[in-house]
Amino acid sequence: MAQRIQNIPFAKLINTRDLGGMPAEGGKVIRPQTFLRAASLYQLVPSDGEKLVRDYKVAYDIDLRIDKELTRQPDAPIPGVEYRHYELREDVMEHFPHIPTMPQMYLNMVSKENSLEALRNIFGLFMEDVVPGEKAALFHCSEGKDRTGIVAALIEDLVGVPRDLMLEDYMLSNEAFEKRNNRYYLGTRLIMKKQKADDFRNTYQANEFMLTDMLAYLEKTYGGTEGFFRDALGFSASDLSAFRQKILQ
Repeated sequence: MAQRIQNIPFAKLINTRDLGGMPAEGGKVIRPQTFLRAASLYQLVPSDGEKLVRDYKVAYDIDLRIDKELTRQPDAPIPGVEYRHYELREDVMEHFPHIPTMPQMYLNMVSKENSLEALRNIFGLFMEDVVPGEKAALFHCSEGKDRTGIVAALIEDLVGVPRDLMLEDYMLSNEAFEKRNNRYYLGTRLIMKKQKADDFRNTYQANEFMLTDMLAYLEKTYGGTEGFFRDALGFSASDLSAFRQKILQ
């Protein structure tokens, strides 16, 4: 049965959602206790970890951050949960002073070889090791917005989640960080002109156009998300069919 996706309340873990219940192709839905998305697990408390394992069957913690991020704020370990680190993007400071814009970073994460290799590993684990209702995967970056949002969108688009619901899931990150985002914006307005402050807001707030532009790139380059999985990531049509069959009900 299709369900409205929403943030799950935890003591410290924020921006956390179970993709289960999202409607997909053929009148089916994504199975619950299969994929969870979240922000960093750095401040995770034992009760949150227990809830993830008990209520959502989390067996894998997939960390998408770069080395510098997880060195500063490592994930709190969860007993019985296997930690995996797949760095989804390069350190933007390596490009200083020519740091890419956020929209370009989204495109980089589905075109640069280091990110493609990370996606191969992530989805290889999803296809081989995740067992709905028994061994779920939680994937996250620092805020659960951009890198996490891309992985979630690739899952959702591959199984035919309607675009408006995919964007609703993506934009819920702003709800999780609403107070902080408002504080950031008010602070930048004190030192920047409105246009500059509005542009800067793209770096800390989810914006639909960044995700839709990325999906448009996949459509133009590969004919869509399924073509991306085949031609860029190397998964076969039978791999993708089995994946859909496994995670949909």
